[in-house]
Amino acid sequence: MTDTTASVLAEVNVALGTEYELVRELTGGFQSGAYELTGGVVLKWSSSPGWARRVRRAAELVRRARAVGYPTPAWLAVGTTAAGSPYQLQEFVAGTPVRDYTLVTAEVAREVIAICSLQRDLVPEEGVSWSVWSRGVVLEGWDGVWERVRGYGGETLELVERYEKLCRPYRDEVLPEDDLVHGDLNLGNLILDGDRVAGIVDVEAAGSGSRAYDLVSLATSAARDGAAPGVDELFVEAALQAGGRATVALCAGAAFVSIAEFVHERTGSAEWIHYGAQRLLDLLDA
Repeated sequence: MTDTTASVLAEVNVALGTEYELVRELTGGFQSGAYELTGGVVLKWSSSPGWARRVRRAAELVRRARAVGYPTPAWLAVGTTAAGSPYQLQEFVAGTPVRDYTLVTAEVAREVIAICSLQRDLVPEEGVSWSVWSRGVVLEGWDGVWERVRGYGGETLELVERYEKLCRPYRDEVLPEDDLVHGDLNLGNLILDGDRVAGIVDVEAAGSGSRAYDLVSLATSAARDGAAPGVDELFVEAALQAGGRATVALCAGAAFVSIAEFVHERTGSAEWIHYGAQRLLDLLDA
């Protein structure tokens, strides 16, 4: 049996004794799976049963993050359908998802950096670690993604080689692992209410690591997507302060090949992300 949004919603209503109805799909980026329901609720679900454990873990991390003031929506319920599809219900965040990236000014960036500082030391126990993953991808060939992206050739290969050079001195470094890491933090996951950050969404990939990973991702997104001038530099400076150069280098390299493969699989090219990756390397003088 394969789930549909209608079947997931039906199971949610039965499991919770609710009568939610679908209002609209919330769209943006390459991924989908978020739906506004009646009652100011958002349904998110995935057709991948293997994602269920991550979603359950993220629910606890969301609770911790909100307890210190991190503005991600409250999770109201988490479950799995009979077909194995994980789902969660979240509060709907009033505001405007960032689509005009010029709205991300230096003032907004500083607010986001302050929000990221709340992630410090929130996950002291072992779990899914973005630091371990970053180091493994860049230095140990985990998942084979590094070599697959090298095989794209052209400018993508040139960028991979620059990241290799950047990361080479840090083979023996142990990266920090006690921060909460969003794992997919880009400008499109910010919700603004005027010039205030009202929410940060899409936190299902959350784990431990260094918050520098998120700040590096924001820097790349700011350059790639056209944020106000200087915003990418603010994020890079904050990343270096949060994790140090070794952490920033390895996280940046892993994030680059990960998104390069993601975009390439959907568009047949990784060209869209080249500028952001190159700009980050230039800011690091690599």
